[in-house]
Amino acid sequence: MKIVALSCTQKRLPSVTDVLLEAAISGVVQEVGDAEIQRIRLIDYRIAMCEGEDTCLDPEVGRCTIEDDFQRVVEMAEGAEAMLLAMPVYAGNVPSVLKIFQERLKSFMNDKSRPFGNMVVGTIVHSRTMLTEPALGSLFPWYLRLRNKNVASACVSQNEHQDLALTAAPDLCVAVGRQLGMTLEVKRSPAPTRAALPLVQSTPRPRCGDQVASFPGA
Repeated sequence: MKIVALSCTQKRLPSVTDVLLEAAISGVVQEVGDAEIQRIRLIDYRIAMCEGEDTCLDPEVGRCTIEDDFQRVVEMAEGAEAMLLAMPVYAGNVPSVLKIFQERLKSFMNDKSRPFGNMVVGTIVHSRTMLTEPALGSLFPWYLRLRNKNVASACVSQNEHQDLALTAAPDLCVAVGRQLGMTLEVKRSPAPTRAALPLVQSTPRPRCGDQVASFPGA
């Protein structure tokens, strides 16, 4: 089972984002024995900004005409059923490397099969101080457009800690990975059908306005 691990850090060298993502990967591998992890660090690829010409939406063109590594990244995710996405918060929102990639994926909006779409997703957001939750929320319109289903999330802030990797943050990310893995396993092997409980009908009660029988002495 193929799972994309998308790192949205903007640091060329391994970063806290990568550490947290690896923790989530270890969690999903615990639950999915045949997991094939496709790691993608967006910053390692040359992905130019969308030029807004919308020629990619023309049926006669059918693709983005910018020549860079975008199509290569799309092909790397082909056949994936799930995604782990980890990102830092730099200015209260998604990092620009991810925003650019989101906009470039617009070129597939008219396709029946959308790259990075129709997946179950686990999401990890971290920051130095706060604003992780609003950044997480800004991802959901993109997930909905791609018909993705987020099944687990972790938001962690560094605050006064010197190294976020030495806190409980990696354990939270392992839990995100395990939740994603368990969701995939349930989809692959649904639980046996449970016996339906008998339907118990309650005694009919008089409704407002119904005539009530009168009793002697009442």
